Amino acid sequence: MNNFLFSLNVVAPLFVLMATGYVIRQIRFVTEDFLSQLNKLVFKFCLPIMLFQDIRLSYEGDFSNTKLIFASLIGIATVIFLSFVIVPLLVKRKAQRGSIIQGIYRSNFLIYGMPLAVGMYGDSAVAAISMLMFIMIPFYNVAAVIILSIYSETGTHKVTFKSVLYDIVTNPLILGCFFGLLGGMIHLQLPRFLNVPLAQLAGTAAPLALFVMGGEFKFRSLRNNLLKVIAVTVARLIIVPVAALSLFIYMGFRDVDLAVLLCIFATPAALAGYIMSKNMGTDGELSGQIVVLTTACSCVTIFFIIYFLRTWGYF
Repeated sequence: MNNFLFSLNVVAPLFVLMATGYVIRQIRFVTEDFLSQLNKLVFKFCLPIMLFQDIRLSYEGDFSNTKLIFASLIGIATVIFLSFVIVPLLVKRKAQRGSIIQGIYRSNFLIYGMPLAVGMYGDSAVAAISMLMFIMIPFYNVAAVIILSIYSETGTHKVTFKSVLYDIVTNPLILGCFFGLLGGMIHLQLPRFLNVPLAQLAGTAAPLALFVMGGEFKFRSLRNNLLKVIAVTVARLIIVPVAALSLFIYMGFRDVDLAVLLCIFATPAALAGYIMSKNMGTDGELSGQIVVLTTACSCVTIFFIIYFLRTWGYF
């Protein structure tokens, strides 16, 4: 019973926030335009501030956990490679290949993973997550630019060093990581009149992002590409986490480190992937459907993953 309650208390708050956004949108208390503007506010303002604050305050100059870093990078690179091999054999349309590959490898590590790990281990998980965010967010974005450029149907997005570099230096999340790391390295201390409002804005990022995600759910859109979306959902939420976490457990990962890896490999497809797909000539509608179904189903799959791993003594 304790393991059940632990798992429920970790996942339920995330589900309640998303469900609240969905219900409020359905009763037309807010409009799609409002949610769209709120989405921009969260991704271009609140989340970068959250990253800046979390990394600045938790930075200890310690990147010594190379086992966790390499496990994360090699694991994601392996998922990308296997997707590159398998997806083109099964999907005919070029633009859909890019959206599907991104949906399989790119997890919602930032929005969903951060509160999930903190819910499991509190502040002790923040340092490990902050360290990995500075590494994983640029990696996710660089990989996405390359993949979506390869499978773009518009022909206007070509993979060049300049285009990849531009995407990196203009990405608000990467900028938040960079300035947070810089602030941590120089031990930046902000005056109270700045630190307090920044902390308050950072605290709104994850709840607002989950609220918006729920509000933008459109289950009726799943009627198109239903089989493809179900297949990606199974891959993203079951095949990838079961395979990856089994290997990581065999490698000796436990407790906080295993929880951080769970946040990378078991969380749903990233909403940022939908935004990038829309703007880079791949199938944005399919990407949105993947985000919707993986997010809806993740509350169940993550609950059971946490429950069983805790029951078996790995958390």
